[in-house]
Amino acid sequence: MPNSRINGLKISNVDVYSPTPLGRCDVYVFDKKILSIGTETPDIPGVEFRTLDGTGLVMVPGFIDSHLHFTGAGSIGAGPVSREPDFSFSEIVSYGITTAVGCPGADYLSRSMINLFQKARSLESEGLSTYFWSSGYSNPSITLTQSLSTDMLICEKALGAKIAISDYMAPPWTADELHRLLWQVISGSQMAAKKGVVHVHAGVLPAAIDVVKEVVSRYSFHEGAHWSSMHGGGGSVASHFQITHVNWTDRLLQEATDFAIAGGTADVTAGLSPNHGSEGSVIPSEAVIRMLEAGVPDTQITVSSDSGGNISHCHGHGEVDLIRLRPPLILEVFQELARTGIVSLETAAKVTSTNVADLHGWTDKGHLTAGQRADLLLFGADDFDLRHVVLGGEIVFEDSQPTRLGLMESGRGLMGPAHA
Repeated sequence: MPNSRINGLKISNVDVYSPTPLGRCDVYVFDKKILSIGTETPDIPGVEFRTLDGTGLVMVPGFIDSHLHFTGAGSIGAGPVSREPDFSFSEIVSYGITTAVGCPGADYLSRSMINLFQKARSLESEGLSTYFWSSGYSNPSITLTQSLSTDMLICEKALGAKIAISDYMAPPWTADELHRLLWQVISGSQMAAKKGVVHVHAGVLPAAIDVVKEVVSRYSFHEGAHWSSMHGGGGSVASHFQITHVNWTDRLLQEATDFAIAGGTADVTAGLSPNHGSEGSVIPSEAVIRMLEAGVPDTQITVSSDSGGNISHCHGHGEVDLIRLRPPLILEVFQELARTGIVSLETAAKVTSTNVADLHGWTDKGHLTAGQRADLLLFGADDFDLRHVVLGGEIVFEDSQPTRLGLMESGRGLMGPAHA
């Protein structure tokens, strides 16, 4: 008979938010997935469960960041000196992010889609779930393959396109051009069985999101149209758009609020706050609360970090003003929402995790149920300090400290075979 081995994890006596509150439970994890949530111990021959005491802790799904420049961004405003470095594995997971969507930035000239794709693969090989947006600050789009449709079809990590509008650095977009881009995303996603999303960087220029609203208005089936005539369409075309940086100004927040009520997704930027140097912006947690109070369903709001980007300005003579969006601050927004008690812990978990998973139709993330990938965050129930991060069933952050570094940041990648 083989010897027993400890290769499972039991988190005992923890208050679970799935995000729906499930009460105090024992959570069993095995083979990277949640095995069960309850009080009975599963019986699997040859498996022992290490116990992590969850007394006094609450558990929520791991954060999903749909706007993370994990290859860095910048190199604009102040030029090469403002070029941001890549993110390491521990810099991401130590802030509770267990799934990250790589995002092209304004510097589309010196950073390629191949570079973004390879970084996504690198982070995934270390345990993080990763995806990416095609394109960026460019019109026509920049893609990994010959088109957006083909990106969507042949690459599992491709979710759609990121574009930039109403920004000094953004190219002009006509409604016809955006319509064509949306068609590419939707047609590719239909063949790949994906949702297909256009992630829209909205700037502060007066046009705001007018071009998006015009394109959405073009898709309107007559009442009672049969599904066979829609070729996979129907429903809310607004749901294919996620508008980000909505808390940049009060005016943009109101535009995004109306759009989210109409079926789109309003994405609050965690790193964009007057508390972090962005004057005129709305504090992210306040933006979430204001949208909820205005009638936006709590399913139509997400929070992303924009980490790896920066806002820079060069005065000459080597003087640079620089606002860096590091580290990923979704954690800060979750904590502010949880600590104020103005919104429920269930809603705080939805906007930082569940809603992104549901937007893309991911069935293995964003919820804590049996069979889901075991991406779990454990917080102190009184202070909401992050205590533990479980990534694919592995504890990578324990007692408020990282327990595993990425290959290159740990130094293991620098050792020759004789020293390994």
